[in-house]
Amino acid sequence: MTPLMSFWPSVYEKISGQIKLIEYRRTFPKDCKFAYMYVSKPVKAVCGIVYFGDKHTLSDWKEKYSNSLEISTRIDEYLENYRYGMEIKGFQKIHPITLDDLRRNVPGFVAPQSYLLLENNKFLAEYIERNVVLVGEKIENDFSNAYPEHVCKRY
Repeated sequence: MTPLMSFWPSVYEKISGQIKLIEYRRTFPKDCKFAYMYVSKPVKAVCGIVYFGDKHTLSDWKEKYSNSLEISTRIDEYLENYRYGMEIKGFQKIHPITLDDLRRNVPGFVAPQSYLLLENNKFLAEYIERNVVLVGEKIENDFSNAYPEHVCKRY
């Protein structure tokens, strides 16, 4: 399933800068391999594509890292709002598709709070796919040294 996911501008910058390697959410769409990134106010545009890898449950990490007070504490803080972490395998910047463009060309478009499944809105899916213009090279993230440093890390 392909979603249009909402991101704060600061999170978008950390993902595009390869600082943030794991995205945390209460829920992710089933079999989510990538998502179009809607960047919220003040940007208000679809600005990228994020590629996901493995999905982890925070409760499994809590058990796995139970011997580390520091990591367990970080996981506990995240568990207040999130259940899952998805590895960010890659990122592709695109030419922005603005909120104004979306509202003008997709009847009834409303920016997502968390995510919208494009399978549920074929017109939106087709509009985004037709208007995606890649900018630069796709960025690939290296996970060889990501764990446990990036588990529930605050940026």
